Amino acid sequence: MMRNLRRLFLLLLLATASAALALGIRNDLRRPAEAPISAEIDAAAPGQALEIPEMPKYEPPPIEQFAATLDRPLFNPDRRPSEDEPIATAIVKDQALTATLQGILFADSGSVALLTAVGETTPKRVSEGELFLGWRLLEIHPDNVVFGRDEETVTLELIYKAQPAPPKPAKPPRRTRPQRTPRQPTPAQPASPRRQ
Repeated sequence: MMRNLRRLFLLLLLATASAALALGIRNDLRRPAEAPISAEIDAAAPGQALEIPEMPKYEPPPIEQFAATLDRPLFNPDRRPSEDEPIATAIVKDQALTATLQGILFADSGSVALLTAVGETTPKRVSEGELFLGWRLLEIHPDNVVFGRDEETVTLELIYKAQPAPPKPAKPPRRTRPQRTPRQPTPAQPASPRRQ
């Protein structure tokens, strides 16, 4: 019954879509053809030009404006700040180093310390020689890093957090077999004599 209703509904839907398509085609055939644009151009009086708005001329900025970009390429690792840019380390120069050492990565290209400043959740990668909160990373060791500023040095130890033991996998429920009813003993049949 449900199959027949579905088939009937699909048939009605298909018939409706076909009728709408046929009406659209019929209306397109009855509509008068639009005059092409070239006919408008041909209809213009000879010697009379069509009015085309003039586009404003593009004037590029002077090349001197980009001199700083050439001196300090944006994605170059040794990019220097300009003389008039304030240095962010001056703001935090008087602060103590308040960060935790999350991890240390050793690679052929160089070692990196993963440090998280107090109040932040995302660790930052800091290589030897880079500044972090106004302190310069001087040395990276397997279990600590050494920062320096002026004549002061600070060592941050790597904190090893004991990882909780992974939970034991739950044992799958035991499959129980349906209880079999014991077989009823059959009456003893007399043994058939053996043939000799």
